[in-house]
Amino acid sequence: MSKQSESIKTTFKNLTTIYQETASLLLDASGILEKYGYRCLHGNTAGTEQSKDINNPQWWITPYVSRYFATQENPDEIKAVGVFFVNRGCAPIEPLIIIGCFKMKKGENGEALPYYYWYLKEAWFSLVHKIKLKIDLEFEGRYNFISGKIKAVPLDDVKDQKTLKETVIDSFIAMSC
Repeated sequence: MSKQSESIKTTFKNLTTIYQETASLLLDASGILEKYGYRCLHGNTAGTEQSKDINNPQWWITPYVSRYFATQENPDEIKAVGVFFVNRGCAPIEPLIIIGCFKMKKGENGEALPYYYWYLKEAWFSLVHKIKLKIDLEFEGRYNFISGKIKAVPLDDVKDQKTLKETVIDSFIAMSC
């Protein structure tokens, strides 16, 4: 195998490892949240975006992955947890865990309008006026939500389930929009 082939093979192996570890983190978060009454709204699906445009190969990778939750007691308040790897222009960033809360608009029958996987991305990169880490940031409504809050922490701050709970889950549960 050539040096270039070996390098490509190693790169994809590393990328697969990153995605596997991210999935484990999000599954751990889901398991803890279920104990607090939060149900994942999309089962075993990972929420993300991905382009297949031949003119934009930088978007072939998974830029982020997210999971959306609600409780039976408050179905109009949808919360999310996600891991982000790149910015809007697909440039690598310090990997972040982002949590968010969206107060959903209601439809004609009083049910919450649908959410979309990209809400967390839009809130972080477009709706927050001044990005700061480790604090709740409020934003105005758009799309199918009235208002919301978001918080980001460096992925490096989470080392195990204990720090996941302390750094992400406790803030997720306390967050209200």
